[in-house]
Parts: sequence; structure tokens; C-alpha cells
Amino acid sequence: MARVSLADRGLALALALSLAFAVGPAFSQEPADGSPLPLTPENAPAALDAPPPTLPGEPVYTAPVEDEGDFGIEVGELEELDPDSGGILDASMGGLGVVMWAGTERADLLRLLPQLPASYDSPTLYDLARRLLLSTAVAPARAENGPETSLIGLRIERLAAMGLVGAVAEMMLIAPPPETDGVLSRLHVDNRLLVNDNEGACQGAAAGAAVLDGIYRDQLTIFCNVLAGDSEAATFSANLLREGGDLEDPVFFSLADALTAGTRPKVKSLPAPTPLHLAMAVAAEAKLPSDVLETGSSLMLRALADSSLVSDSVQLAAAERAAMAGAVGSGSLSERYAALEFSDKELDNAFSIAEGDYSPRNRALLYQAAKRRKLPVARGAAIQKAWQLAAADGTYRLSVGVYQPELEALQPGAELAWFAPEMARALFLLNQPDRAFAWAATAQRFAKEAEEKHVAALLWPLTALAEGSSTGSGHGRWLSAMAEVNATDAAMRAGFAYSLFEAMGERISDDRWSALLEGGARADVLAPDPAYMRAFRKAASAGRRGETVLLAILILGGGSLADSGSALLSEIIIGLRKVGLENEARQLAIEAALAGGL
Repeated sequence: MARVSLADRGLALALALSLAFAVGPAFSQEPADGSPLPLTPENAPAALDAPPPTLPGEPVYTAPVEDEGDFGIEVGELEELDPDSGGILDASMGGLGVVMWAGTERADLLRLLPQLPASYDSPTLYDLARRLLLSTAVAPARAENGPETSLIGLRIERLAAMGLVGAVAEMMLIAPPPETDGVLSRLHVDNRLLVNDNEGACQGAAAGAAVLDGIYRDQLTIFCNVLAGDSEAATFSANLLREGGDLEDPVFFSLADALTAGTRPKVKSLPAPTPLHLAMAVAAEAKLPSDVLETGSSLMLRALADSSLVSDSVQLAAAERAAMAGAVGSGSLSERYAALEFSDKELDNAFSIAEGDYSPRNRALLYQAAKRRKLPVARGAAIQKAWQLAAADGTYRLSVGVYQPELEALQPGAELAWFAPEMARALFLLNQPDRAFAWAATAQRFAKEAEEKHVAALLWPLTALAEGSSTGSGHGRWLSAMAEVNATDAAMRAGFAYSLFEAMGERISDDRWSALLEGGARADVLAPDPAYMRAFRKAASAGRRGETVLLAILILGGGSLADSGSALLSEIIIGLRKVGLENEARQLAIEAALAGGL
């Protein structure tokens, strides 16, 4: 960790204690029926059901960060707490520590936070992003003449973009009143629109008029005029906004025109829907096209998953995409799959139907077909087929999460030895190493044919990474298996594995590395932005935990780990270990190994 002054540490300790009492009750205010808290502090329904806290690819193990400890000083009178420092996770709950921003410049944080992705390919990076945004931590001080941008507003906005409405609800409880901040005010209004509380949205727009973005305020004014029955004012304002040329949103104007004229519009394309679009479409009794699925907002995907504005097939596809992004729990998606109705003929021919059309509906068909199989061997075969189709379609991680409850009922043994390698890989992805070890051992123990032995031996990098040891006889069998299965890529894969081991602090002998120099292969990978890499190296070397995590997410989080390359992944893993995130670094290494085909 970077050096922190006694004064800063004292403030950090006092802050943690103060917020433990201030935030603690709010965090435990879960309604008796299990429904989530509202997105805003008022007693109104939440926009959507809150997802489980461990997403995507449930469960992601969140290791508590080491406490900053007792600094051995007395804390005097505490200054007024900065709302930007508030959070709902302390170190014991998976927070990244109250001094995680020590040494980070506020201007850098304001520049980087809005860049956090809304969806993630990596469950570990997703979990780190969630914890980063929810952690109680002393915020970097404002410069005397610096911008007054609210950090807590930016954090809540990113949580909303990720679709974490339950977390947003908790954070809004400790944030300043919405009407004092433009970002918070918009979040408040958007949520009212999503829960069909148009009156509350218009009241929120009026209260936050001074801080809301001007164009958005004008749009709300038009919609609220329509709702109030003042079509003349709405038409006049819409014409002014249209003629001003500051808003390129034909769907908004089409919906506004239809509402004022009392007609039903036809929306042909809406690839970037907003809560206002949805609220206006409901009021105009319009249907929305399937290209709404192109939205990059996990929050909107969650809303579309339960919206009567779109077809049933679009609802299910939206739920799947929200689950992939982490905004909907895989358990919730399993329930949606189970609720669909299929004929006995469809269920009997689920495999052939799904092979011909691997659509969201047919993924649900496969799921139900697997669940109805009672014998472990039959159920394992169904799950294996589902995973094969998912891997070819790019939805493997989603499929593993959906079938997680079914995996619990399967036990390693001779009758499922043929399925053991797939089970082990899935359990490593789900961060259940102990169960994965048992299945990997089953695969090795009962392998009879040469091909079976090769498949079992190929699990060695995953088991070795999870165990934290690259020694043992498994290494030789793994090299032989790779050479038999795909000799062309064997050296490249070995080098990838070795780089992950060394990133985790294990030394790979010179002899092992030297043996890889004969192939002359060169892989093309995406190169990271030099400025971000330089900033990451400096932050990690200085022990700036929050900044290191933030930059790691920005460098890796928006794309696939498979495209990152071993050198970049190794550097990110080493950086995370430098700031004390050993468990997270190890799980990221395992995810990278899986994504890279190991």
C-alpha cells in the first residue's frame, strides 16, 4: 500500500466507523418479502428485481480485503463527512478498503470512473467493478478551483448502467438529495419512469430542473405537458426542440407527436432505448422493435426483459443478455426457462431442434429437457450437449450459470467419468475449486482410452493454477497430451500457461521455457493503450489499490480475455497481487486460462 499520513488514516478509520452506523441499518432494510429496495429513497417499488450479488457466472468468491488495522492514534473531532466517501461495503464485506484511493488524484478519478464498462466478459472483473463502486473509502480531496462533480453520483450512475438496481437503491440512501446533483436527479427521474410512476418523474424533473441536463429537461417537459393534458404547450415545445437541432432522436419526436395527436405510432428502429422512450411508448400504446436488444445498457436490458412493449422472444433475449452482463442472476434466467411451455414432442426432440436453431427459446427447451431426465447419466449427457452448442454460439459462460443448480445433484464417479472433464472446467469457472478437483481426479482415475487420458491430462493447468503449484507429474502428461491433440499450438499454449504461473509468483525453469523456442510462432493480440498501461504500472507499484483495480478493469473489462494476450494478462495479474488482491488475481488467471483454451 502507498504511504498514508496519520491524519488521513485517522480520518479513514473515523469514516469507516461513522458509516458503519449510518449505512448499516439501510443495508439491512430488505423487505420481508425479499423484494429489492427502490432505486430512490422513497417507498416506491424498485424498477426490477434485484439480482444476486455474485454475478455473472455465479458464484464469484469475494475475499475480504485486509483491514487497514488499528493505526494506534486518537481521532479528534471529525470533519463533516464527504458523501463521495460513502459506500455500503466495508473491508469485512468485500470492500476494497477505506484508504483505497490514497494517493489517487481526484481529476484522474473523475476522468476514469465514467469509462467503466456496463457489461463484462470476466466474472472476476465484474465483481471487482461492483466492489470498487460500492466500497466505503476516503475520496480524493477536491482541488480549490476544481470541478464540483459528484463522485458518488458517478459511482451510482455506473451501478445503474450495470443494472444493479438493488445496489443503486442502497447508495441513493446515503447520497445527497437528487435535486442537488444532475446525475442523481436523472437517475431518480429515470427510475420513476421505469416503474410507470410518471407523476413522480415529473415531480422529480421539476425539483431537479436547475441541475438536469437542458435537453433532457426539455424532453421531460414535453412529456409531462402531454400527461397534464396540455397538448398545445407540448407541441410548441417539441417544435422548438426539433427546430433547434440539438436533439437527434426521431423516435422521441415521433412518440411526442403521436401523444399530442392521440394516435398510435409505429417505431421501426430503436437501438438505444432510454427510460423516457419506454415510458412514452407505454403512454402511446406503441410496440418496440427487436433492435432494442442492441442497447449497451444492462439496466435497459433488465427493463426490456419484463416489458410488454416487446415480443416474448425479445423479452427472453433481453433477459439472457442481461444475465451475460451480470444484471440478472442466472438463477432468475433458469426460472424463466422453466416457465416456458413446450409440447412433449418438442421436449423429446430438444437436441435436434436446438441444433437447427439455437435460439433463446430453444435454449430454454434444452434446459427443460435436461431437467426432466432423472438418471445422472442422462442428465449429464443433456447438459454436455447444451454446453457444446453454447460453446459454439459464444454463450458457454451463460449456460454454465444456468445449469449450476443441476450440477449440484451430480456426483463424481465412474458412471460420469466421461463427463468429468467438462464438469471440472465448469466448476473452475464457477470458482468452486474443491469440487472441480474431485471431478478432475475422476477424469484421470477412470480414463481408459488414449483420447480419454489426453482430455483428462489437459486439465493440468487449471488444477495447478488453483492449487498454486506447477510442480508434479501432471506437467509432462499435459505436454504430451497437447502434442497429440494439436501439435501446432502446443508451444503457444504452453507459453501462455507458463506466463500465468509466473504472474502468480511461481518460477518456471529455464529448461521449460527454452523448449518452446523452436516453434517460431507469433500470435497477434490486441495492444492496450500505452497511456493506460503506464498509469496502471505506476498505480500498482505505488500500492494504490483503487486506482490499480479501476485501470485493470478499463484495460481488460470491456472485451474478451481471449483477445488480451499472455503478456498483458500477466502484467494485470501481477499488478493485482501487488495491491493485495491475491485471490482475485488467481481467479482471473484461471478465467484467462479457460478463455485461452487451456
